Amino acid sequence: MALLRTPARVLRTYALGETSLIAVLLTEEAGLLRAVAKGAREGKNRLRGLLQAGAALDLLIYLKSRGGLHLLREATARGALPRPEAALEPLCLRLAALELVMATTEEGEALEGLYLLLDEYLDLFTGAAQPGWASFFSFEVGLLGLHGVSAGTDLERCGLCGGPMARDTLRFLPGEGVFACARHPDEGLPLAPEERDWLLSIFLARPAALSGHLPPPAARARVGRLLHLALSRHLPGYRLPRSLAMLGGLPADEDPSG
Repeated sequence: MALLRTPARVLRTYALGETSLIAVLLTEEAGLLRAVAKGAREGKNRLRGLLQAGAALDLLIYLKSRGGLHLLREATARGALPRPEAALEPLCLRLAALELVMATTEEGEALEGLYLLLDEYLDLFTGAAQPGWASFFSFEVGLLGLHGVSAGTDLERCGLCGGPMARDTLRFLPGEGVFACARHPDEGLPLAPEERDWLLSIFLARPAALSGHLPPPAARARVGRLLHLALSRHLPGYRLPRSLAMLGGLPADEDPSG
């Protein structure tokens, strides 16, 4: 077995037998892994309490070369462990990011930039101000970018014809992940000025830059539906996180154009 020392984020844990856990981990070095933490549910075990969803850890893992679960031997916390959120919304927005990573990442896949994106987003929940929907939408845009959908890189030119863009006639094409001008009235989805401004800000900023920003409810719902459609078309395995459904999120089969 190979020995791996790596920073990681805990995505989820499952009970194994009476005393152990299976931890789903996003590691900086080896991507998504599943590892057994033997005895982690026992009272005196040094791993007890560390394997919380979203926790930032430094790990020592024995990697099995022929399939099966890897073996988690050591873990130390990097900074504070996730704190209990005082409200439901921050909890759901934190868990939704973990769900998205699990749903769209294959075992052993090390998508460049994914660990850093998740690490940056989850770090926001350790500060005094809890991040909101704008930061979560920016995280989703970051996922799209890692999968090759780089909308927002040139907002001065139409993504379809290359012509100059007039912001008062902007349209968004979730399938292509581009913004289009008024020369294409039958393409994509029209954006009201408030929706346009929020969508542009989300494409142009990292999650940390949007912490504390509060999109108006109508713009938040519209932008969320547009990103849901874009993610469903571009990320294999994507599905609406159950955590968002607890907040009355977008049903998986809802069409944002309606």
